[in-house]
Amino acid sequence: MGKFTFGPVPSRRLGFSLGIDIIPRKICTFDCIYCQIGKTTNQEIKRKSFFNKHEIVEEIINKAKHISHIDYVTFSGSGEPTLNSDIGWMIEEIKKNIDIPVAVITNGSLLNDKEIRDNLCMADVVLPSLDAASEDIFRYINRPHSLIELNTIIEGMKIFRDVYKGNIWLEIMLIKNVNDSIEELGRLKNVIEYLGVEKVQLNTVIRPPADRTTGRINSEELNKISKYFGHGCEVICNFEKEVKKNDENDWSEMVLDILRRRSLTLNDIVKITGTPEHSVKSTLRAMETERKIKRFHSEDHVYYIIND
Repeated sequence: MGKFTFGPVPSRRLGFSLGIDIIPRKICTFDCIYCQIGKTTNQEIKRKSFFNKHEIVEEIINKAKHISHIDYVTFSGSGEPTLNSDIGWMIEEIKKNIDIPVAVITNGSLLNDKEIRDNLCMADVVLPSLDAASEDIFRYINRPHSLIELNTIIEGMKIFRDVYKGNIWLEIMLIKNVNDSIEELGRLKNVIEYLGVEKVQLNTVIRPPADRTTGRINSEELNKISKYFGHGCEVICNFEKEVKKNDENDWSEMVLDILRRRSLTLNDIVKITGTPEHSVKSTLRAMETERKIKRFHSEDHVYYIIND
């Protein structure tokens, strides 16, 4: 079990992703209504060094050298990773020591800061999110720190696009009856064209959100919106990579480690562990009995979440 790393997790966007968690739970610039980690307990915009950066990098390198199926080393986890002032140094050290692409999943809220843009320029792919093009909808969905404004975020993304040599994959979380109107989609389309990113990836609320009333959009609607946005836009599909056998005999602690950062389906856990479904079900039942995990039902999906 890692102190700062988790997975590899089967990611719909990045294949098998070794997650890196460099923010204490849950410090973030946003308090998004759809966040699967839960409500933000410490809303912050000031950067700091939260942990020993050498210890983090050492753990990443050791983990990466002992796992054969990592497509990306990914900064994500329990809060906004760009709040960690050591992220640039860590990306640089990882790239010096292991030959695996580095990704950063960010809400993009701090890209107006030149130092952060410089830090992220060393990554291979940056995956920011933008869920609205109107200030009121932005504030409803993302519930940002009071000093953060949507226009500043968009301009920060634009500047970053102009200086960054790697790929930018912009994620839009679509929420039923919130940011899916013709008017808001039109505004989002204009922003997408202005930013000029390589990919736009549409998502909707599937995993258990912080606000349980948050509604999802069906696949037919998502596909229509994808066509409306045009070339370079895709709906994030289910993970389809080949299952890899996990080297660990007892994978339950590894799964618990992941569940502290995100929920998982039965199929996710089968893919992560490379263990037959019947064996996974048996272990999960035991973990439920021990009250380590619990189930969350979301329409036709069942997710396992940590039992806090």
